[in-house]
Amino acid sequence: MDKRIFKFLLAFFFCLNLEAEETLTFVPLPTEDRKTIYNYFYPMVSYLEKELDKEIKFVYYDNYEDIVSNFKAGKIDFAYLGPLPYVQLKKEFNKALALVHFKNEKGESTYTCSLVRTLWNKKRQKIALTQPLSTCGYLSVNALLDKKLKNYKYQYLGRHDLVALEVLNGEFDMGGLKSDIAKGYFHLGLDEIAVTKPFPMFSLIINSQSFSSQEIQNITNALLYIDQEELNKWGKPIRYGAVKAMDEDFNPLREMLKNIQIPLEGNF
Repeated sequence: MDKRIFKFLLAFFFCLNLEAEETLTFVPLPTEDRKTIYNYFYPMVSYLEKELDKEIKFVYYDNYEDIVSNFKAGKIDFAYLGPLPYVQLKKEFNKALALVHFKNEKGESTYTCSLVRTLWNKKRQKIALTQPLSTCGYLSVNALLDKKLKNYKYQYLGRHDLVALEVLNGEFDMGGLKSDIAKGYFHLGLDEIAVTKPFPMFSLIINSQSFSSQEIQNITNALLYIDQEELNKWGKPIRYGAVKAMDEDFNPLREMLKNIQIPLEGNF
């Protein structure tokens, strides 16, 4: 082979590898349908691309377990996670790092989960859950039912909005979901039975192996010290600013997880 051609091919494949290394991946939790989630998070992804001067690919997974397994496999660099998925991920993959908790419209950096039913249905037999690794799923509903969820029929539906809709449709008598999502259905007749103690708000999690310490600091600062004009472009879950996350923020949840086995499937 001609030496010039060899050098050209070598340089070409080096550039391809460099480009692949510069492409990062962001994954959000599937709390609502794909289109809604994309609209919520695309502006933040675009903002981080500019801050890092790197391309960020947006990937959607339908279940929490796939997010955790792909993160551990090094296929995810950024993730928007609730506290339970993060605690589980951190337990299995210590390089996962929570950078910030996103605040809500009241400026709070915590949230709650609600057990709901409809105003017209007083039965307490079938319960709709989100996902096994959802903070508002089995873990929270079991706590709100005095650890007696095993005595009820329950099924995992996936998304928080689906839990609300299926309870409203009468397919389930009760359901567990994020309180601020539940409130969006109160005008349709959804009724709140009980609420959990506050959990750390959903967080931006990174694979710390993908970034230098300076890049990690830059990402954190870019999210903490962002102007309101930019935030106004972002979706509801992340448009009210953020506070720095600490790993000890999740210790109360770790205590809740002691002596409990979360089933991976429903019981009917």
